[in-house]
Amino acid sequence: MPPKPKITEDIQFKIECMIRLWDGKLTWNLLTQKIHLELGLKVSRQTLEDYKGIYVTYKHQKQILRGVTPKLEKSITKSDVNLIKRIEKLEVEIEIKDKTINEQKRFLQRILQNATEIPALRGNLEVLIAERPEDKL
Repeated sequence: MPPKPKITEDIQFKIECMIRLWDGKLTWNLLTQKIHLELGLKVSRQTLEDYKGIYVTYKHQKQILRGVTPKLEKSITKSDVNLIKRIEKLEVEIEIKDKTINEQKRFLQRILQNATEIPALRGNLEVLIAERPEDKL
């Protein structure tokens, strides 16, 4: 049995963007095919489901797409369509990056809170958050 492919944070980010920008029928099979075509990565549904961010994004997008009829657009140019797709992609990227930033903030807060409970660091927490020489460039 071959080992599961490792999905890096960057690849997971790209997959979540792919899912959020999905139009039409969304299935695990179609998603794995698109990942193989666009990212050159062969993954199974089970592998994707192991990543919480991908799983939650998939389920959310699936709910959004249920019962959605095709969009009727007025006459627009191809450049308009490309701009809209680019804006949608950038909005999704910003949303995912904001989520990541908030998770990192919570992680740092947890570290600092735990550090306050370490007896050797009590009263000396400033040492942990002091500026480093390389930060003063």
